[in-house]
Amino acid sequence: MVDHLVHRRKPASFRRLGARSTVLAGLFLLGAASPAALSAQHGTDGNFHDLFARKTASSEPQEPVTIETRTTAESRAGVRRLRIGDFQYLSDSERDYAGYDLGAGSWDTFAAVLGSAVADEFVTQAAIAKIPVNSIDVIFTSRPDTPEVAKTHKVSYPRNLAYVAYIDSPASDAQLDALRKAVDQASSVLGIVREPVPLAHGTVNLTASPAKRDPNLPPGLRDFLVEKRTAILRRRQRAADAARSGTPRPPSAGLRAHARVDPATGIRLTRTGGHVILHDGWRRPGESPRAPSVEQHIIGVLGTCLTHIFEVQAAQKQIVLDGVELRTRATLVPRSTSGPARFRDVSYSVDITSPEPAARITELREAVEGSCPIYNLLKDSQGIESRVVRGPYRETPS
Repeated sequence: MVDHLVHRRKPASFRRLGARSTVLAGLFLLGAASPAALSAQHGTDGNFHDLFARKTASSEPQEPVTIETRTTAESRAGVRRLRIGDFQYLSDSERDYAGYDLGAGSWDTFAAVLGSAVADEFVTQAAIAKIPVNSIDVIFTSRPDTPEVAKTHKVSYPRNLAYVAYIDSPASDAQLDALRKAVDQASSVLGIVREPVPLAHGTVNLTASPAKRDPNLPPGLRDFLVEKRTAILRRRQRAADAARSGTPRPPSAGLRAHARVDPATGIRLTRTGGHVILHDGWRRPGESPRAPSVEQHIIGVLGTCLTHIFEVQAAQKQIVLDGVELRTRATLVPRSTSGPARFRDVSYSVDITSPEPAARITELREAVEGSCPIYNLLKDSQGIESRVVRGPYRETPS
């Protein structure tokens, strides 16, 4: 039985992107690359007074919002290009996994989005509570489970999530702790991780391509998958050699993302995995955002991770693919007097171009959904530890 599979004659065409299109992961294309520079651009002295005023005026959505993202496996490079409106992020692997490290991978990006979401929610909740703040930094981390945890043998994804918020404020300890609790309860991005998401099978739209590729065409995605398979086999061989020799595996450092709020604009600059990712907040009608929101990006990370695992599983199973374009969709129900903002109706569909029969593509989709880290993370539920440290964040010398 082939369920959720639709045949199409032509792949969907790309929508032309606007002039504000940017690549925000790997290549940080913003002239003002520090909070101080952003504040200077806007003529402020670096305090949060004007930002709090805008937050209390509520620029957030007042009605349910549909979030749509699109991720494309980019031909011979295999890099995942995520489009959110008129903005773009690149998600890539390291060179030993057949990537070029052009952008943060899905795991690093996931940590960055959560750290940025926490920082943004601290701004919102401080504005609501009228708590004065001088600076907000958030360190978001994930530590791997020990091998004894049974779930790690089924599917691997970021675990043991935690954040530390560094808040420079004259508020009392009790006020800051109440602020932390309000953030934990109100954040829609933390909520989608803490609460299991009912994710149905993705819909696959299959377009047939020739079994033998035109030799006059440049190398494409099927060529990338050959290199990806080689990288996967090399990784397995290294692990097997280490196991035979008794060489202990080096401990994983886990994930770490550092988000800092610009007090003039509310923009968060988040460093993760050697890359910088930019997020903005929702804007009032007529105002243009400088980057996607974290609510949009968390749905986008689901897309980049699924797209990468389509590549990984196709390479392992030697399934020929000539094109993968994956779309994610969700509805964000805004916060109201009855409760915090929450996501609903999260789903994905994927356009695949391949000479393979439908049964093989269905097999591929099932393997992807059984192993995709972010897909399974969202389907499960996870706790997130949190604490607040009074005072400005100071980088510890390495």
